[in-house]
This record gives sequence, C-alpha cells and structure tokens, in this order.
Amino acid sequence: MQDKNCLEEKLTQTEDNIQKLESKLSQSQANYEKLCNRLDGLSQDYKVTIKLKAKSEKEKVELEKEKAELEKEKAELEKEKAELEKEKAKLENEKAKVEKEKAELKKEIAQLEQKLYIEEQIKMQLTQAFEMKEVKISEFEQKLINLNYERIKKLKDKEKELTKIKEKLVSKLTSGEDTKEIHKEKKAKQKVIDELQQELLTTSASYYANRKKQILNQVNNFLKAKGNFLTLREEAIEKLQDCFNQLESSINEVRNTIGSTRDMKISTLTDKYTNKFQSILIKYNDEVLQLNKNYYSLKYVVQKNKELDVSLTIENILKLNNFNLDKYKIFKIATNSKEGTVTQLSSNMMAEDINTLRRNLDELKLELKQEEKELKNLAAE
Repeated sequence: MQDKNCLEEKLTQTEDNIQKLESKLSQSQANYEKLCNRLDGLSQDYKVTIKLKAKSEKEKVELEKEKAELEKEKAELEKEKAELEKEKAKLENEKAKVEKEKAELKKEIAQLEQKLYIEEQIKMQLTQAFEMKEVKISEFEQKLINLNYERIKKLKDKEKELTKIKEKLVSKLTSGEDTKEIHKEKKAKQKVIDELQQELLTTSASYYANRKKQILNQVNNFLKAKGNFLTLREEAIEKLQDCFNQLESSINEVRNTIGSTRDMKISTLTDKYTNKFQSILIKYNDEVLQLNKNYYSLKYVVQKNKELDVSLTIENILKLNNFNLDKYKIFKIATNSKEGTVTQLSSNMMAEDINTLRRNLDELKLELKQEEKELKNLAAE
C-alpha cells in the first residue's frame, strides 16, 4: 500500500514534470518562432541594407559625376565671367566713347543751330533786300511807264500844233501865196511831223510793252507766291503726319501696358500731340498772307491796265474776279481743328484733317499747273 502511494506520488510528480516540460516546450517553441521571425527580419534588413548600400554606391558615383560636371560648369562660368568682365570693360570704353561723341555731337548741334539761325537771319535779310529790289524795280518800271505816257502826251500835243501850222501853210498856198518860203516851211514842218510820228510810234510801243511787262511781272510774282505757298503747305502736311505717327506710336505703347492709369496716360499723350498739331497749323496758317498780298498787287495792276487785251486774258485764266482765299486757309481745310481754340483731337480726327489738306493740296497743284500751261506762251506774244 505504501508502495502504491509512493508510485502515485511519483506519477503525480511525473505528470507535474511533464506539464512543466510541456510548458517549457511551448515556451521554447514560442521563443523559437520569435527567433525565426527575428531572423527573418534581420535577413530582410540585411537585404535592404545591401540594396541601400548598392544605391548609395550608385548615388555616390552619380554625385561624383555630377560634381565633376559642376566643376566643369564652374570652370566654364568662370571663363564666361572673365569674358563678361572683358566685355563689360569694352562696353565701358565704348560708353565713354559714345558719351564723348554725344558731347561732341551736342556741341556740333549747338553750332549748327547757331549757324542755321544766322543763315535764317541772312535769308530773311536777303529776302527783304530782294523784296525791296523788286519794289524799286516795280517803281522804276512805273516811272518809265509814266515818262512814256507823258512823252506820248507831249508828242501828241506837238503833233497837233504842227498839224495846225501845216494846215495854215496849206491854206496860204491854196489862197495864192505860192511862195518858195512857204513850200520850204511846209516841207520842214512835215519832216518834223514825220519824226514826231515815228517817235510817237516807238514811244507808244515801249509804253504798251512796259505796261504788259509790268502785268506779267506781277503774274510771275503771283504764280511764284502760289508755288512757295504749296511747297510750305506740303512741308506742313509732312510735319502733321509725323505728329500723327508719334501719337499713334505712343498710344500703342501705352495700350500694351497693364495698369489703371492707362486711359489717363493716353489722354495726356493726346493733349500733348494735339497742342503740337495745333502749333504746326498756326505756324503755317500765316503763309497765306503773302499770297493774298501778291493777289491784290496783281489785281490792282490788271485793273489799272484793263483796256489791254493781256489784262483780260490774265483775268480769265487766273479767275481773278473769283479768287477765293478760303481754299488756301489751313483752318478752313482742317475743319476738326479750330483757330484760336485748342480742342483735343483723336488720331482719327488728325488723320481726317491731314487727308483733307492733302486732297486740297493736290487740287491746288493741279490748278497751278493748268494756269502755268495757259500762261506759258503769253509772254512771247
């Protein structure tokens, strides 16, 4: 019985030991699994490490390559920098030369402007001297005409006087006083009358020729004034066109910008070039005065010599009785611009005025060409 109990105790002890062993086995298996898992993790980390190392080596190679390229690029940049420095120095020298040339040009421009001013003054003086000479020539021609007229008058009076004397002598002869002295006196008086008539013919021819010449001189002056006027009108149109082009260019530049002040800038530019446009019109508007002066001089001479055929011919060709100065006045043509007031002109309004002036110029040129053609042979008649 005692042995049985001992065996049972041993069995119980053995079972306990078995349970403990099973517990330890389970623990060992768990630890084994953990170790396996850890080993797998370490293996995976090792693989990653290998990949990272390979990647690192590759990146290192690439970095070395990039470094070499950067070094090369740096060297090129240094070279380019040196070239730029050299170019900069060259540009600085050129800038200095340009500034020097600019200063010289500025000085030269000032000298040219001074020279131009002097030449303008000389031109003005020469023009005045020429006008004075023309006036003196005209006065001389008028004096010559007056002298011819007075001489013709005296010759006619003398002719009448001698004719009366001759008639008395003839009367004496017919009344029976047929003396040698009367015949001799009659012959002498007839000779004087013949000489007077010859001088009268010559003086009359000179008188009418000088009157015609005076008229034709005034015609030439009038046509010359017209030609000068048209040249200046063409010059005015060119300056107006240039003003218009500058306005268009400036406005286009502003339109290509972005900003709230764009409309204000355009308005300011329009005001600026409107004033310039108006100034050009005013400057060239006064040119009509000389033309008007020449017209009235011609009209006066033609009217004074209206009994001459040439006067009527000229009056008809030049249409002196229908001469309209308004078609020459610049503000009568450029109707968008008002004389005496400055109204803002858009580029379209400027273009309209320029085109109207250009059409008017073409018409006036055609008219002058036709007048010159019709008057061409008049002086030779």
